[in-house]
Amino acid sequence: MWQVRPIQDDDLPGLEALLQANSLRLSTLSTDRGKLEESIASARRGFSGQSELATLLFVLQDGEGRQRGICGIQPRAGADEPFYSYRIDELIHASRHLGIHQRQSVLYLSHELTGLTSLCSFALHPALRDTGSFDLLARSRLLYIAAHRPAFADELICEVQGIWDEAGESVFWRSVGELFFGLDFITADEQCALHGKTMIAELLPAYPVYNTLLAEEAQQAVARPHPGAVRTTEWLEREGLEKTRFVDPFDAGPTWRGRLDRMTSLRAIRPVSRLVSDASGADTGWLVSQGSGEDFRCVSLRGELRDDVLYCNGPCPLDGEAPALVLPQEVQP
Repeated sequence: MWQVRPIQDDDLPGLEALLQANSLRLSTLSTDRGKLEESIASARRGFSGQSELATLLFVLQDGEGRQRGICGIQPRAGADEPFYSYRIDELIHASRHLGIHQRQSVLYLSHELTGLTSLCSFALHPALRDTGSFDLLARSRLLYIAAHRPAFADELICEVQGIWDEAGESVFWRSVGELFFGLDFITADEQCALHGKTMIAELLPAYPVYNTLLAEEAQQAVARPHPGAVRTTEWLEREGLEKTRFVDPFDAGPTWRGRLDRMTSLRAIRPVSRLVSDASGADTGWLVSQGSGEDFRCVSLRGELRDDVLYCNGPCPLDGEAPALVLPQEVQP
């Protein structure tokens, strides 16, 4: 049975293999084994209610028990340290005597998004990118949020990876961050994962960065998502989130933002009292979640919703007598 569930200690080897196979680097998860162990331990404390600051990590597990994907939720981004972004803004440079009036695009270092709920750490095995596994993994987090609503903010954000070259280097970082950190992109990203993002405030300039002073290639990279993130951006927009003027301070990847209570999937989630195995042949697709905290599970089923009961087309892999949340796989915005 394919399912999304909270991460466990013995997922470490599978997680390492998944991160190595993924072409998109995750700035929220270090590839260092010790730090991965700490991330898993922290997530488990979060699921068990021992920590309100932990990033919650979920794995997509296939029928053979292999880890085929990972995703995360930060209940309050920057709860333990400020959540930094660059805010794209404009300054007016004008001279009445010369008749010159120019708008200049600038980047301000900001922690305005601190405290919002963040979707993060999304990675799927390359062979599954164009399958229904993307939908199961991405939207399972919304079912978890619906089951634990008081633990999350009213607004949600999602940072999308920016433009990197074939060597894994960011053209934006070369023009900005590397000048102040003295470190290449990959090393700086790893150091922030190891030591925290306070390094951003310590080393990046507090003054506005003028886009016009950057290399043309870097200017073009600001607020552009990586080509490999197209499906993610399309999903975010279907959910009702909007692209903001905030970008990641490392690769200038864009940030999407929206209110939880207006998200397409969250508005479509319904509680059911039980699940019944039925051979009626009903063929509507559903995402179904059950349990809370460490016992949370989310699966994909086909069946029919009648009143507050989901009649599953075939055997039901969850507890049929326990309440659950259901979300149609096809939802109109």
